[in-house]
This record gives sequence, structure tokens and C-alpha cells, in this order.
Amino acid sequence: MPSFFESLDRHFGVSARGSTLPTELRAGMTTFMTMAYILVVNPTVLSSAGLPFQPVALATALAAVLGSGFVGLAANLPFGLAPGMGLNAYFAYGVCVAKGIKYGAALAVVFLMGLAFSLLSALGACAYLQKVMPSNLKHATTVAIGIFQAFIGFRMINFVVADEHTLVTAGDITSAEVVLGMLTTLLIGALVAHRVQGAMLLGIGVSSCVSWTLGFARFPQKLVEMPTLHVFWHEFEWGEVVDQWRELLPVLLALLFVCIFDTAGVQFGAGMQADLLDKQTGTLPGSKPAFLAASLATTFGSLLGTSPTIIHNETCAGIAEGGRTGLTALVVAAMFSLSVFFVPVFAAVPTTATAPALIVVGAFMMGPAGAMDWDNFKESLPAFLTISVMPLTYSIANGVVAGLVTYTVLELLVDPLAFLRCRSADSPLLAAPLHPKAGGEKLASLASSAASSPHAMVRDPTDKRTGSFGGLAALGGLSPSVSPQVTTTWTVSGGAYQAPSVYPTL
Repeated sequence: MPSFFESLDRHFGVSARGSTLPTELRAGMTTFMTMAYILVVNPTVLSSAGLPFQPVALATALAAVLGSGFVGLAANLPFGLAPGMGLNAYFAYGVCVAKGIKYGAALAVVFLMGLAFSLLSALGACAYLQKVMPSNLKHATTVAIGIFQAFIGFRMINFVVADEHTLVTAGDITSAEVVLGMLTTLLIGALVAHRVQGAMLLGIGVSSCVSWTLGFARFPQKLVEMPTLHVFWHEFEWGEVVDQWRELLPVLLALLFVCIFDTAGVQFGAGMQADLLDKQTGTLPGSKPAFLAASLATTFGSLLGTSPTIIHNETCAGIAEGGRTGLTALVVAAMFSLSVFFVPVFAAVPTTATAPALIVVGAFMMGPAGAMDWDNFKESLPAFLTISVMPLTYSIANGVVAGLVTYTVLELLVDPLAFLRCRSADSPLLAAPLHPKAGGEKLASLASSAASSPHAMVRDPTDKRTGSFGGLAALGGLSPSVSPQVTTTWTVSGGAYQAPSVYPTL
């Protein structure tokens, strides 16, 4: 009779995927350590919308438990899920603050979006939507969300303030708030550059201790507390949703768009890193339940008071440690379940410690700009409008709509017949063409996988400039603590191109 550990190994295929049980445990711990900052940052951001900190911190942990646990059991994939950065900022500042929408109405919109996301995931429509979305716009949305949330981070520490004449200007850079916030940003940046695991969490911890010691923030009144579950269903403002449906429908569609392509991009990039892609089709086995994990956790999380849940890019840090199966995800879920007892500590973390995380994550999300075709103005103009309109109008929805509408109109005006043929052939709206100028003199070509959103900059091995690898809001596709070189074959215009080397963006 096989032992428990042997049965576990066989059930999850640990040995079959070249891993071991201790490796899966270590990988899960690594993923959690790199994701744990979300327990502090998410409730801090959402509290700006009027949501209470402690219930949101608990909701953040429970959404991560459900999402990571589901993807581990149902998909057998080493992914960590939690409420997403960028999405939380849009929920709080782009919807509740900028539009004056009550958080009860915004949560109701997230709930409806989660149901739609779940239905599309179950029907397999998410994979198709990923396939037909213009690649340039996917990358542009990633970059735009990065700039948007970095701007919010600067506002949180008053590095950027309102101005009557120029709309915004620099704040008092000698104030303790600005100085400590920017020093924390530099500290996290240095830790990331040295590839320190858990760089975000360490930077937040050091900054919090400094603030507590110098009296800038109150020290935690207690370290451990029994969690109290708060369900927000009875606070959903359905009347406001109905009355303001014209304003909230674009919000729902924007959240749905980002969730689908964010999840698609990260799971494909992480699956490639883990060498889990099907060798014949190039698809990721278990992608459908992975989409379901994110959608169900989003729906569940909205009831508890948090913004949408996605697969976190920090997953790649655990994969770099050897995580290959759902056991890694189950370890992540177990660690998040333990974290619910330490909410008082998270509640005492000051804004000067959490805002730098928004800024640094924004920097990570600039990577996909290198994978975009800027030479073709028909494609670069919609991308530019997405990147500029989103932060300048304080709205993800406005940026996405600006890009999609401009792309469609230009396609119809420039070459309507080709536009229609592209769709009748069931091919992507945009399969990024080869353009030798994109990325440097020694860049061999830009190879794109037409059936998947992630892209890589393919280059001569002597060219050390980093490129982009990953999909929508994938922070450049790989965790900043990961830097593998990958050799793979990409399908380009019906043929195959053997990439000499692929450098993921750091």
C-alpha cells in the first residue's frame, strides 16, 4: 500500500513533472513571500473608496485561498492568485473616487463581472477572446495600467499634488512623507535588482518599522486577532447600478477585459517558464480551470469586499524555485489562510510603506512596450492612445475604449477588405509582424505566438538588452526575481523560427 506522500506524488504528478515534494513546498513558500505585500497594499488602496481596512484584508486573503486552492486542485498548476494590482487602484480611484460611485455599487459591478467572467471561462470563450485581441493593444494596456497605478502611488505619498493652473505638480519633496516614500521605493528597487526574494514585502516591512519608530505612524496595538467575516452582499447598491448603468457598463467591460487578458497572459508565460505547454498545440493544459479559478475567486471576493482576483505574476518566482504542480498553489493557499490571524499588523502599515509598491509594480509593467510595433502607425496610434488616455483621464475603461475604437476605425479606413478577411479566417486581429527595428541593431526579429497573447523579443545572443515576455498586466511576463534564458520555437506567418535566446523582461 503506497504511503501518503507516494499517493500525493502520484496524484499531482510531482515526479512525472521533474519535481519533488520538498521542492513544491519551497516553491509555494517563495510564491507566497513575493505575493504577501498584497495583504497590505490591497486593503490600503480600497480603503480610499470607503471600504474598512480589516474586512478587506480578510477578503484579500480568502480570495487568494479560494483562487490558489482551486487552481491547485482543479488545474494542477503552480499558480498563486490574489486580488490584482491596477484593478484595485481602478476600483478605488478610477470608479469610486473619480466618478463618485459608492463602493456598494462598485462591488455589485465586480460581482456581475465575476459571473460573466465565470460563464465565459466555462464556455471556453476566454481563450478565444485572448486569441483575437490585437497584440499591440494587449501590451499597451499593460503599460498604461502601470503608469496609472504609479501615478496613484505618487499621489498617495503627495509626491504629486493638485495644482490650480497645471492640474498637477510636484509636492513638497522635503516633507517626511515624500522622503520616506521615495526612499522606500529606492530600497525596493535595490532589493529587486539584487533578485532578493520577497523584495516588496521586505521593503514594506523596513519602511513600516522606520515609520513606527520615528512616530510617523502608530505601532500595531496587537499582533494576532481572531478574524471576523464581513459579507457585503447586503450593502450592494443595486438601485445605483440600475440608475447609472450607462456609466457603470463601461466599467464592467473594462474590468472584464483586463481580467481575461491579464489571466491569459500570465498563465501562458508562467506555463512556458515551467515547461508545461503542450508540445504539439502550444497550449497550456488546465487553462480552462485556471480561468475559472480567477473568475470564481473574483465573484466570491466581491461578496467579501475586494476587487477582482487574477493570477499573480509573482507565480513565476515559485516556478523558478522548481514548482511544477498544483501542490505549489495549495501551499500558497495554506499560507494565505494563516495570514488572516495577523490583520492588525497589516492595518498598522502606513501609506508611505505601501504606495512605493504601486510605483515599483508600475515600473515592472513597462516591459511589454519593447514588444510593440511602433513603426506601423496604424497599430502604434491606438496603442499610444491607450497608454496616454488611461492615466490622463484616470480611467482604465477610457483607455481601453480609445484604443479599441481607434484600431477598428483605422483598420476599416486603411484596408477594409483585409480587415474582413482576417476575421473570416478566424485569425487574430493582430499577429505582430516581424520588424527588425523593434529593439536594437542586433535584434533578429520579433516572433509572436498568434494563438497566445504573450510575446518575446527574439535576438542575437550577443545582444544583452532585455525584451518583453508576457501578456496583459503581466508585469513584463516574469517576476523580477526570475531571469531564465529560454530557447523555443515560435510560429510566425505559417513557419517556425528557432529563437536563439529569449530574455524575459526584469
